[in-house]
Amino acid sequence: MKTTDLQAGESPQQLVDQTLFRDVAGHFATGVTVITTTNEGLPTGTTASAVASLSMDPPMMLVCLNRSSATHDQIAASGVFGVNILAQDQGDTASAFARKGTDKFAGIPWAPAGNGVPLIEGSLATIACRVAETTVGGTHTVFMGEVVDAAAFPGEPLTYYRGTFGRFEHGAVEKAYKSLRQHVLQRKTPLSAPLDPQVLAEQLRSRPEYIRQGMVRLESEGLVTRTADGSVLVAPITAELAQGFFAAQAAIEAGVIDTYLPHAREEQIEELRVARAALTAVVGTQASADLAGYLDAVRLFHRRLIGLSPSVQLLGAYEELSTAALWFSILPEGARTEMLDHGNLIELADAVVARDSTAARAAVRRHLDVVAGIAADAITACGGTV
Repeated sequence: MKTTDLQAGESPQQLVDQTLFRDVAGHFATGVTVITTTNEGLPTGTTASAVASLSMDPPMMLVCLNRSSATHDQIAASGVFGVNILAQDQGDTASAFARKGTDKFAGIPWAPAGNGVPLIEGSLATIACRVAETTVGGTHTVFMGEVVDAAAFPGEPLTYYRGTFGRFEHGAVEKAYKSLRQHVLQRKTPLSAPLDPQVLAEQLRSRPEYIRQGMVRLESEGLVTRTADGSVLVAPITAELAQGFFAAQAAIEAGVIDTYLPHAREEQIEELRVARAALTAVVGTQASADLAGYLDAVRLFHRRLIGLSPSVQLLGAYEELSTAALWFSILPEGARTEMLDHGNLIELADAVVARDSTAARAAVRRHLDVVAGIAADAITACGGTV
C-alpha cells in the first residue's frame, strides 16, 4: 500500500534498519556472476549476485545493478550484457571485478560473444543477452534481457555467503577425503589397523560423516579394505597397485598432451614456462631441507600441464591418484631424490613449452618407468607390501 492510500489515522510502517537488513540478506547463499558489457569497443564488468532466470518463453535473464556502477551506465548505453557464472576456482576473478577504478580485465582471458559482450574463459556458464526491458527498484536498475546465446561447461560453482566467496558443502567433504588420504598414505594409522571415524574427525578437524564418505572413496582406490563386520582397515600397497596409480597419472598427462597441447593458448604456455622456471630453480638443491619447496615446484608444473584441459574434474582425478605421501614417508633420502626424477621432468617441461607432443609423451613414459621401478624396489625391500 502506498503512503497516499493510508486511511485516516493510520501511519506508514517503519522500514527495517539498513544494517540489520544487510546482515539478514547476507544469510542467503548465492552463486557468483560477473556481469559484462562493451560500449565503443571498451569492455566493462562488475561482480553481482542479484541475478536470476526470468522466463523460459522467451528465454530471459534478470540482472540488478546499482545505478552508481560504471557497468550499469555502459549496459544502459549499449543495450547488451553478458552473465558469466563463475566456477569455484574463480574467486580471484570475482574479487577483481568487485573492485572499482581498476583495469578489471587485466590478466583475465575472455572472448566476445556474437553480440560483442565479453565472456570470461573458465566460467561455469556464460549467457549473452540483449536488454528488452528495464525498471527501477530503490538504488538499482533491473535489466531484463532476452538470451541470444548460452553455454555451460563442466565444473562446480563459486558461492557467496555472508560476504565470503566459497563453495558448497561438498568442499568440506573433499577436504576431509584429502586429509584422510594423506593420513592413510603416511601410515599414521598402521597397516591393517582399523580407522575410527570419530577419532579421525577430531584429528583432521572434520565430521565423522565426512570421514565415512572419504573411506568409501579410499576403498574404491584400494587404499583401505572393509571387513565382514564393517570395520575399515588400512590396506597394504603392492607393486602392482603402485604401478596402477603411476600408469593412470601418466595416461591422464598423455591424454592432455595429445588433446589440448596443440591448441593451448599462449597465456597457458606462458604459465608452463613460469612453472618450468620454478622447477629448474630447485633442481640440484632438493636436499631434505628444501624437499618441500621442490615438491611444490613439481606439483605446480603438473597442475599447469593438466590445467591445459578445461575440466576441473580431470585435475582432481589426477591429484587423487598421487601416492607421493607414501613414498616420502618410507624411502631414504637418496631414493626420494631419484624418484623425483628431475631430468625427465625438465625434458617434459621443455617439450611442452615447445608444443612438441611427441617428445612430451616420450618424457612422460620415461618418467613413468623410473618412478614405477623405484617404487617396486622399495616394496620388494619391505617384503612385498608397504
